[in-house]
Amino acid sequence: MKKYLIAILVLFAFTSTAQVPYFTFGPKAGASFSRFNADQDQIEEEMKSSLHFGAFVRIGDRVYLQPELLFMNRKGDLSQTEVAGSTKSLHIKTLDIPVLLGGKLIDTDLFNVRILAGPVASLAVNKDINSENWENTLTGDDIRAANWGIQTGAGVDLLMFTIDLRYEFGISDFSKNEGLTLKNNMFTVSLGWKIL
Repeated sequence: MKKYLIAILVLFAFTSTAQVPYFTFGPKAGASFSRFNADQDQIEEEMKSSLHFGAFVRIGDRVYLQPELLFMNRKGDLSQTEVAGSTKSLHIKTLDIPVLLGGKLIDTDLFNVRILAGPVASLAVNKDINSENWENTLTGDDIRAANWGIQTGAGVDLLMFTIDLRYEFGISDFSKNEGLTLKNNMFTVSLGWKIL
């Protein structure tokens, strides 16, 4: 009877373990290069660099789901071509929640190569806007509290490290000002550490 009980327990433990998907998580940080794109021909945009940090979770093996929680700095400069010396610097700190679906193209014991894509929600936690000689006012109150984007990119895992290169397409308008449409596009590179 004891042998049967032990055999059943071992079989149950094996099948339970087999049903649990591959799971890993860890911290990540990196650099971001963002630009606020305006819908007006007389406005020129300039890309700005910044840093980001946060954490990720990956569920699955060959095909996986990767939600993240990131603190981002979205920066960009705007200038009016018709007004000399006019600049508007935007620095919006956001809490980003990307939910990405990915797949491994190459999978070895030492490294793997991945692709991934999915939506990202950006929640503004701080809005800093400085203007010089700008004809139309734009303040922090004109920036929406929540925005949406789509991220796509590729990554490499090497031992316990994970490297991602991504591009984010802004879908929603950051500006509530009817006279100005602002969408934020961003390129990011990040390094993560798989704790588990």
